[in-house]
Amino acid sequence: MNAPVTVSIVGASGYAGGELLRLLLAHPHATIAQATSERLFGRSVTKAHPNLRKKTTLAFTRLGDLEPCDLLFTCLPHGDTMEHMPRFRDLAPRVIDLSADFRLNDPAAYERWYGRPHTHPEWLGEFVYGIPELHRTEMKDARYVSSAGCNATATILGLYPLFRAGVARPDATVVEVKVGSSEGGNRSTDASHHPERAGCVRSFMPVRHRHAAEMIQELGFGREIEIHFSAT
Repeated sequence: MNAPVTVSIVGASGYAGGELLRLLLAHPHATIAQATSERLFGRSVTKAHPNLRKKTTLAFTRLGDLEPCDLLFTCLPHGDTMEHMPRFRDLAPRVIDLSADFRLNDPAAYERWYGRPHTHPEWLGEFVYGIPELHRTEMKDARYVSSAGCNATATILGLYPLFRAGVARPDATVVEVKVGSSEGGNRSTDASHHPERAGCVRSFMPVRHRHAAEMIQELGFGREIEIHFSAT
């Protein structure tokens, strides 16, 4: 029998953190040690995730109170995880990051798509891009894994076999993705607030969507390609 893996989640009050909590609470070999939220520290995780009532008595802790664990998930806003990686490395032998901080291998590509330099480019080569259908072998032994973007995952899995076999050309392929309001996270804006979006379709970043950078990286097979991608 496998020994339980102690898991902590950084930034656990958002949608991604809540889904991680739900999945890990049901996992037979995982024990959740800590879940952080600077806004809700000291309060029950069910304050943010009422669907977990009767499933856990865990309370949110602060980032500064994190203790060592076997596996650390990070669900911080884009740009935050990279600033904390030296500490996260010392807290856990394995880190899985759900932000976009380490999805791209090339620091120049990160700056081009995210509009700012990567402050710790030395970490980019340490992370494995987290689509198991493409990188299962590397992920199995990796210390650091970067979870792929949602739109990127759907597109890459659909197009990878076609591009690999040469039966479809990137420059002749158009990708149109329909996304729900939850993709905008739990901090609503005029563009992402569910009552404003429900029942309608509106254009969202018809050009230069950041997830296109991941598609170009994973579907180019070492060469520069163009992806016609838009989201609504």
